[in-house]
Amino acid sequence: MGLSVAIAGGIVIFTIVYAMMSFPAILDDATKVSMSSAQMSNTLNSILHTNISISTLADSHGSSPVSFSVINTGNTILWNYNNFDVIITYQAIGGATVTEPLQYSSSCIGLANGKWCITDITNDLVHHGMLDPKETANIQAQLSQSTNLGGTLTLNFGTDNGVVATDSVTIT
Repeated sequence: MGLSVAIAGGIVIFTIVYAMMSFPAILDDATKVSMSSAQMSNTLNSILHTNISISTLADSHGSSPVSFSVINTGNTILWNYNNFDVIITYQAIGGATVTEPLQYSSSCIGLANGKWCITDITNDLVHHGMLDPKETANIQAQLSQSTNLGGTLTLNFGTDNGVVATDSVTIT
């Protein structure tokens, strides 16, 4: 009888100690889930308040840069231009259709092929160099190939949080 009470007591003590040792790991996992949920909520809120539109898309056939404007019509400040997506599909000389992703360049001076840059931001009064709500970024994009007169040029412009605007124009 005494041995069975000692064994039962040992099992109870072991179970209590095991539960106490497991508690920090469970608490750590709960904290990670909570932090992840908060980050997801912030990202979704940012996407919800981000909106852009494209205007004045223009391209002259040949090798001149494509020009367009992006208007921040949402409530989010846009600034992380290196993570923006600019993809242009166009008809090159010879009739081939080319889809070209472009990379951001911080300077428009001597803009290289396959790059895009912001020439200026209209009404840039609050945060210099950032695209605040109701501001317009005037942009140039240099394509790798010359465009064909009368072809179609389609621009897909995406922000760093995944909001996309699209526009098309006939190459003049």
